[in-house]
Amino acid sequence: MLTGIISFIGKMDGRGPRSDQRVGQNRSPVIPLLLLAVIAIHPVFYSCGDKAIGADGTVIAEFEWNGKQHITLEEMMQEISELPEYKQRQYQDKEGLETYMLLMAESRLILNLARDQGLNEDPEIIKKVQDYLHELMVKRITAQEVDDKLTLNEQDYLEYYEAHKEDYVRPAQVRLMCITLTDKVRADEAYAQIVGGRDIAEVAQELSDKGELVGPGANPASPGDTDYISRDSFPTGTEPFLDAAFAAEIGTMHDGVIDVDVQGQMYYMMFRKDEARDAYQKPFDEEEVRRNVERKVERERRQELMDGWILQLRERAEVKTYIDRIPEGASEEEAAEDEPEAEETPAEDEPEE
Repeated sequence: MLTGIISFIGKMDGRGPRSDQRVGQNRSPVIPLLLLAVIAIHPVFYSCGDKAIGADGTVIAEFEWNGKQHITLEEMMQEISELPEYKQRQYQDKEGLETYMLLMAESRLILNLARDQGLNEDPEIIKKVQDYLHELMVKRITAQEVDDKLTLNEQDYLEYYEAHKEDYVRPAQVRLMCITLTDKVRADEAYAQIVGGRDIAEVAQELSDKGELVGPGANPASPGDTDYISRDSFPTGTEPFLDAAFAAEIGTMHDGVIDVDVQGQMYYMMFRKDEARDAYQKPFDEEEVRRNVERKVERERRQELMDGWILQLRERAEVKTYIDRIPEGASEEEAAEDEPEAEETPAEDEPEE
């Protein structure tokens, strides 16, 4: 329960909902209907008659702490309506509402105790509150001056796509049945078995079961199958393998084992080319392409608006900067002075090897 109370303290100041949340934000359509239903069925709301209805709303909890304090139904429902929808669902029935009511009351008790101990005047807490307030203010003014002015249409997206079509090309690809090993002897043995009549897929499965496959074709779920790969799928050093893969005929086994050196590690590769497909220009209306274009255009346009707005602010305030007044750090002489002096040790006192 304490964890729940602490989470409430983050959104309450003892008087109402958080100041940083807009009224009605994330409001769920179930809340108004739920409010009427709760009033109709909950005994708290009718057992006290008119005494339960105050100027501030329907009282659902009250306590004494430096005077009478109370919580109203309207306050509770307002707070619930400002929660994310997945959290609102926790408080849609009578039991959930009672839980929320108790958390509100208990969190206010803790806040009152904190005030009594002067924590509302604690400099560290006040500093954090001010920092958070400034952060919210910056976010709000940025939203007003940048985000709310960001307007884009279909033509903007299409123009970006046309100007960057090369970014949306699927390169030529091949699909292989490939065996990659780090042991030259084992690679030669595997290749000899394949030349002798064994299917490469069968050999790949056997090597996978022994944990010997690495690199392309090492997926234990489908040993030997590289899926579709392009020329940029693997690091520098694999060019001999990739050149052979793209030059091979479909359905044919490559002649011999290919040796490749990747950062000093030798790999021994053999393959059969199973499929190939040419480069393909992805259309704008492809879902993945469209999402990518929209995201990039919105990011670029937002940055343009941000840069222009900041420039206006700088010009308005006649900002001047004095870079020469910023120290570059300690000089070499100062750094040397700060280093501890090494003590001279006679040779005979050196520790033995």
